[in-house]
Amino acid sequence: MRALIIYSGSTARMKAIVQAISSAIRKGGNDVDEAKVGQGQSITSLYVYDLVYIGSPVLGFWGGKFPESLASYIKSCSGLEGKKTAAFVTPRIIGTTRTLRRIMKVLEEKGSIVMAFRTIKSLSEAKDFGDILSRIKK
Repeated sequence: MRALIIYSGSTARMKAIVQAISSAIRKGGNDVDEAKVGQGQSITSLYVYDLVYIGSPVLGFWGGKFPESLASYIKSCSGLEGKKTAAFVTPRIIGTTRTLRRIMKVLEEKGSIVMAFRTIKSLSEAKDFGDILSRIKK
């Protein structure tokens, strides 16, 4: 199966988490592409992907927010209707659950089915989440 990880965040930690998830999904026998929002990504047609995963840092003083650029990107994509998706965030002390809910709401408004979600604090948690995602079937 072919998966796409769309993520936002400019830290080395977020990139490492995305790579750990990608590696675990690949070990499960899937092809994985990565798209970082805000770096000239032009992937807006998601029809070619079987699975789509969204990752973001938690933003805001009290948390609960994620980058508007990520929300706009998701809203501009076509082909999410009926597609299995998952969401993950890198946490803050406050607002992590609210951020996950907001990301999932945007995905569900596009017609996708959110199969999994997770707060990821470490690379080992990223690998474990990737293992779970690799077992999701089309």
